[in-house]
Amino acid sequence: MSSSLATLDALPSIVDFYANYWNKRPFLVRNAIDQAVMDGLITPDELAGLSMEETARARMVSRKDWACQFGPFTEEDFNTAGKPPWSLLVQNVEQFHPDTATLLRAFNFAPRWLMDDIMASFSTKGGTIGGHIDSYHVFLVQGQGSRRWTIGREPVIDEEYIDGLDLKILKDPIDGNTVEVTSGDILYIPPHFAHEGTTLDDALTFSVGFLGPKLSELYDAYGQHLADHDALDHRYAGEGLSADSSGFILSIDAVETLRDHLSHSLSTPAFCEWLASFFTGSASEDTAQYSKRDDTLSLAAFTEALQARAGLIKPAYVKFALIPSPKGTYSLGFNRKTFDINDDALAVILSLMKEDAVTTNDTPALLDHLDLLFTLYNHQALEWH
Repeated sequence: MSSSLATLDALPSIVDFYANYWNKRPFLVRNAIDQAVMDGLITPDELAGLSMEETARARMVSRKDWACQFGPFTEEDFNTAGKPPWSLLVQNVEQFHPDTATLLRAFNFAPRWLMDDIMASFSTKGGTIGGHIDSYHVFLVQGQGSRRWTIGREPVIDEEYIDGLDLKILKDPIDGNTVEVTSGDILYIPPHFAHEGTTLDDALTFSVGFLGPKLSELYDAYGQHLADHDALDHRYAGEGLSADSSGFILSIDAVETLRDHLSHSLSTPAFCEWLASFFTGSASEDTAQYSKRDDTLSLAAFTEALQARAGLIKPAYVKFALIPSPKGTYSLGFNRKTFDINDDALAVILSLMKEDAVTTNDTPALLDHLDLLFTLYNHQALEWH
């Protein structure tokens, strides 16, 4: 099957996506996002305002010399940006602008537990950040304006970059397919496919990125989890050693015992529970984690509100991770915390994961899991609707 750009009539089904596109082939879908969602996305002026906040990760790129300046910015920075084409890029916009986060609901066919963030980029006519490759999957949703994209036909194996620049810009032009996109169009680009976008008129683009952890990150994070839970952090005591491992020699049996010692820690229920929590933490240290809300409710007040037919909804910017547990239950991860979910609670959680309002009128089982819902609400995983 060719890996060059495919043009589809609609976003692919779940089966089609993983069989033919995920990690395999880029695609383009025209007018793929509902206009109501497009109308709610962050505007260029709002994005500029967000880039002035201390908590936002923002950068500005000038095409003139490929200089990269980091925020927070001031009004003076925009006043002096001048006429040469420039681009403003802001990370984690879904955490600051809930209406932009609703864009994520279009990508339920993708593994949203791997979703990193929505980066919004505004660029003036001619603006670009050059030809580059990413180590993550990205869906490029065109907001206002139009852009011309060139996407490589094959993954890049040994990339070469221009020396002496702040940015990693590919040394050679991209040999690939060129398309123009307008409002509501979506481009999917798998990891390591070279791509370059150039603004045809002032434009706003939303990059929905899906980034998996490195093996070293998994080992480091799980090792810290074991260190934090002494009952899980078993010490190697030299089990099964023989004369073959005397002195400074490790026998093959000793090596295999150590390998088994490590493997055992990955086959326990504790690993699944940790993994559910790991994938729901923010990739950015600068992005605030969800803490208890200022106006926490008592269990009695929460129950009263729920019985009054108030709807509960999981906001699109809230990330869940649900994993079957070897114990026969499920582990629900949220904000680096884990909750044990039985089969009865599973139906309620699956309803909430659709990100539509759920009430006791349509889902009476809500009242059977008040402690769980109460805790999730007070930690800002759920909101009233």
